[in-house]
Amino acid sequence: MAANLTPLAPGTKLATIGTFYPAEVVTSEVGTAPTTKAPMRKTVIRWTESIPAAGVHKGETEVWVQIAGRTPRFIVTADN
Repeated sequence: MAANLTPLAPGTKLATIGTFYPAEVVTSEVGTAPTTKAPMRKTVIRWTESIPAAGVHKGETEVWVQIAGRTPRFIVTADN
């Protein structure tokens, strides 16, 4: 399962699942979740548009974690 998780390149364009709020990768690294010891990917994203009703503001960053075998919160967009 760890083979499925690779770091994402800085600048990779992303969108949130279900809402398609646009973002881009600032940094990304693969490691092990501290509590479950499962493979995980920790990605810092930067919003590329503002959607005030959703609390999304252009230029702000968030840390998102994906654990192997679980549905991610974002997808890589097709225009990369």
